[in-house]
Amino acid sequence: MSMIAIDEPQKSAAVNQTPMYVETVHRLYHKGATAQLTRVIDKLLPADIALVINSSDDVNEAMDLFELIKSPMHAGSTLKDLNEDFQIHIISLCTLERAVSILESLPPDTRSSIIGKLSPEVGDRLMNALRQETQKEVQDLLQYLPDTAGSLMTSRFFALPEQTTAGAAIQAVRELPFHEFVFYVYVLDDKNRLTGVSSLRQLLLSPAHTPIKQLMEPRVHTVNVDTPQEDAAKLVTRYALLAIPVVNDQGVLRGIITADDLINVIQDADTESMMKAVGVDAEHKLSILAQSATNIAKKRLPWLVAPFMGGLLAAYILGHYEHTMATVIQLSFFMPMIFGMAGNVGSQTAVVAVRGLATGAIRVSDYVKLLFKETQVGMLVGVFYAACLAGYALVVFKSSVLAFVVGISILSNITYAGIIAASLPVLLQKMGYDPAVGGGPYVLTTVDVLGVVNYLFIATMVYGL
Repeated sequence: MSMIAIDEPQKSAAVNQTPMYVETVHRLYHKGATAQLTRVIDKLLPADIALVINSSDDVNEAMDLFELIKSPMHAGSTLKDLNEDFQIHIISLCTLERAVSILESLPPDTRSSIIGKLSPEVGDRLMNALRQETQKEVQDLLQYLPDTAGSLMTSRFFALPEQTTAGAAIQAVRELPFHEFVFYVYVLDDKNRLTGVSSLRQLLLSPAHTPIKQLMEPRVHTVNVDTPQEDAAKLVTRYALLAIPVVNDQGVLRGIITADDLINVIQDADTESMMKAVGVDAEHKLSILAQSATNIAKKRLPWLVAPFMGGLLAAYILGHYEHTMATVIQLSFFMPMIFGMAGNVGSQTAVVAVRGLATGAIRVSDYVKLLFKETQVGMLVGVFYAACLAGYALVVFKSSVLAFVVGISILSNITYAGIIAASLPVLLQKMGYDPAVGGGPYVLTTVDVLGVVNYLFIATMVYGL
């Protein structure tokens, strides 16, 4: 039966709306309508089946749905897009024959990644059942540390010696059985070191007798086998590459990483940064419905300790300025506005800084430029809102002194909020920590505590209390 994509999203539908077939599959499963469920699964694309399974909060349901996929190739494509927990659970419970047929259909990098996550007993059992050629591919990739380019690369690439002519290269392409990626032709010297790259288009347009050494581009963007995957993703994104070659310390070509394999790396990195930016554990997965409330609370509590302590410190400071607050009660009316605006500006600046550091648009060496720019922005924004708030205080409370205090307070608070939010991520990056942490509650807590001190100190001085 041919595969079709059902419930294509309409133009009027929300972009992130869950497709109707997801609910349909779950409803059929819980009704026990196996025959109908099988027909629906047969019509879905592997990516759609993966979406259905990933939306489940029951590993048994996930396994049952996966078992309805008849083709090993479609099962492998589905397994590739499943959450890590489902991947491990499903492949561990499959019969040996089915598990082997599925793993053999996967690209080398995906296969080795899944096997590397399995328990030693299950992994060894599956490894011994694989073909010897496949075993060697897995072993070669498993030697590299997780989250490195070496662990993500595929050993299936198209490379030719420098002496090969354009005509011979075209003939070699025609004779290829299967390779994951053949849009680039990598050129090697006699020691298998990468010396250049050419495109199929270049080979087709060149005379057949021309050596590919004369056609290749010698400047090749490469990564080392030990390069972090996120760095490889940045290079692919920056230079709009379809694949990036992976070499060892001697320059020998060991494999390539295709852009589609790096999509998940980019998504995971963005997800991790978003979680850290809001003060959530980096290991806290988005499948919140599949976790207990106790487990979620345990992961979130440690991130909130620092903000909680900061709140206690702010309360202590407020108590210290109790006389000021009691004398000029109107000061309390403006506290939410002054602290809230400073926090908003800090959040904006932190996001810009963290994202810039993550994409390479901002480097640690650019700190002075970044600080100067954000200080200017903070002052301009601060002047605008200072004028608005001071004008409001003057009109409503008929007090020029109060207007001056709230105006100068919000101006200074917004300005230093930008300075703190720009500085903390860069400082963390300089110290070797993830700058995303600097975009979370830590910035807001710092801004709030200093904002309390700044506001009440200015008020105390101006009122002479």
